[in-house]
Amino acid sequence: MALMNKETLKKLCKDDKLYTTPRINDKIYLHYKGFARIENLEEYTGLTCIWLEGNGFGKLEGLENQTLLRSLYLHENCIERIEGLDSQIDLDTLNVSKNCLKTIENLSHMKKLTSLNIAHNYIKSADDVRHILDVPSLQTVDLQHNKIDDPSIVEILSGMPDLRVLYLMGNPVVKKIPNYRRTIIAKCPQLKYLDDRPVFDDERRRTDAWGKVIDMGGSKDEALEAERAEINVIRQEKAEAEERNFRAFEEMVREGRKIKLQREREAEAAAISADGVVEVKRDINPFSGEEIIPVPETESLTQAREARWGKGSVPFSDRINAPVPAGSSTIDSESPEPEVVNNKALWDDVYKQKGTETATVEVLDAEDATPSTEEKTSEAPTGHSSTFMGLLSKAQGDVANEEVKTLLRNEVPMEGAEPTSVSNKMIIQALEAEEPEDLDLDLD
Repeated sequence: MALMNKETLKKLCKDDKLYTTPRINDKIYLHYKGFARIENLEEYTGLTCIWLEGNGFGKLEGLENQTLLRSLYLHENCIERIEGLDSQIDLDTLNVSKNCLKTIENLSHMKKLTSLNIAHNYIKSADDVRHILDVPSLQTVDLQHNKIDDPSIVEILSGMPDLRVLYLMGNPVVKKIPNYRRTIIAKCPQLKYLDDRPVFDDERRRTDAWGKVIDMGGSKDEALEAERAEINVIRQEKAEAEERNFRAFEEMVREGRKIKLQREREAEAAAISADGVVEVKRDINPFSGEEIIPVPETESLTQAREARWGKGSVPFSDRINAPVPAGSSTIDSESPEPEVVNNKALWDDVYKQKGTETATVEVLDAEDATPSTEEKTSEAPTGHSSTFMGLLSKAQGDVANEEVKTLLRNEVPMEGAEPTSVSNKMIIQALEAEEPEDLDLDLD
């Protein structure tokens, strides 16, 4: 066993970063040090909290000079009696759980004690607990896991004027009290927490209704009927409260709409100029219903627009807000594309036809999405069908041939071409020939 001497106490204060001058400290940590006795604390007169749990104390002593104590933790020791605390008149919290106590005593002078933890001890009868009636300031009492088996403890607990938290589980008496939870709650009107869960207002009301019938000598069935009636009243009150809240919310929404409408009218009134009323046009987001606030074009965006479409182009905001006719392009409002009626008209410039061969082309009307056919004269492309992709490939090939012919006529050598004895004239003849075998090229 370690000794609680002055040198040890100072060393512990230094290790815990407390003051080495004893009287300045207001707390000290002496838990789990293996001390056998509480001693040598005479100089520590300013203490308000002491941790002494987890040692080997068999007697509660040595605290005569600690008159300012508010919290005292003595759990997990071997203390057999509550004594030696005559100087602690201002004590608020006392924890003596997990000791060897058999009765509650010597606490009547503590007029400010609100919390008493005496769990896991050897208390058996209601008389062992009766002393708590001499401490009316108690609000929290922990008696769990003792040996209490006397149902008359209910009368003692009901006599506590300010009992708010009670732990009684783990005692044999719990099984001996009929309707245990209802009975305890009904007998202790200030109780807010019992054992493993809180006492809510709804439980308090229906339990009080049940207990009132029992106190008047009614039967269990009558008490249960009174409890059910109170439950129905509670449900009705909740439904009415929800209805009131819903109506209040609706009223709040209506008031908000009125305020919004008033602000809109004030904004329109503010737009009136000296010449008359200026029409205020607002764009509304169709998804959120909120007003779209116009944002001016930035300098960087202006530069990008002018670089792409020229300095005379229309700003982006004007393009977005401007009405777009059917078939028109919003890319450049100054040169709109012609109205597009169907696919045939859209690709009319691509399919320039020169021959007399008749091909059937299927088009899709843009308005009613109804397939239709029409006759048009075209030169059937060699090696391709008369479908859309075939016509497009033929048009692209014609353009490429014309470009090559232009370069060859101007005697411009093609990039990457090796010099040969074939002249540009001969290549042009090969491109214009209908069949490859009609050519007579001398490549030697």
